[in-house]
Amino acid sequence: MIRGLTLLLCAAALSACSITSSNAPDSAADLGIDALTNIILPDDPPPDAREVLTPEAIARSPTSALLVVVEQSDRGLSVVPIAANRGTVQWLDGSGGGLFTRDGVLVGTRGLGFDLMTADVAALRAALPRGGGSDLLRVNRHLDGTNQMIAERYLCDLVSEGGETLSFYGRSFATTRLSERCMPVDGGPAFTNNFWVERDGTIRRSRVFVSPEIGSLRIDLIAD
Repeated sequence: MIRGLTLLLCAAALSACSITSSNAPDSAADLGIDALTNIILPDDPPPDAREVLTPEAIARSPTSALLVVVEQSDRGLSVVPIAANRGTVQWLDGSGGGLFTRDGVLVGTRGLGFDLMTADVAALRAALPRGGGSDLLRVNRHLDGTNQMIAERYLCDLVSEGGETLSFYGRSFATTRLSERCMPVDGGPAFTNNFWVERDGTIRRSRVFVSPEIGSLRIDLIAD
């Protein structure tokens, strides 16, 4: 249990990182693809985060934290921010899994297998505060079998599904649920992402498609 809470308990050391948003464009360069590969990690992977996280531990965390559930494998990870590069925030968990976000929107994964290498979501990020939008361009990038980057373009509609109250770890949040419905332009599967957005624009929860092999991630902002 102690090992499973390591990231939350050592978060004080990470809270000095500069985690900021910017208007810099989304790009592969922003993500720092190798940033997570040079970090020394413990030999034993932590247990499923859902088995060890408690409201008390979350309340004591001096930094932001996400609970990430890989839905297809039913695996729970807790991640904390370790760095930021031109508005892209890097998150890491104790087993080597990592995420990248911009304004709370997932733009990359690492260490999960069949990762989302980068995603251009500038149109989505602009549409979320407006509560909707049509024909929003999204570009997802993956590595193919020869380690070449493949870009898949999508046109997406963002629609409001109405209000919904989320409750987890002793807290409740009033949100609006929005669905991003994406159709491929030049290859790739159709999919729907979901975002639960608070009145101030905070994305409290999202459910985002990564790849056919991984499926979707559910991402909860459990500590601000």
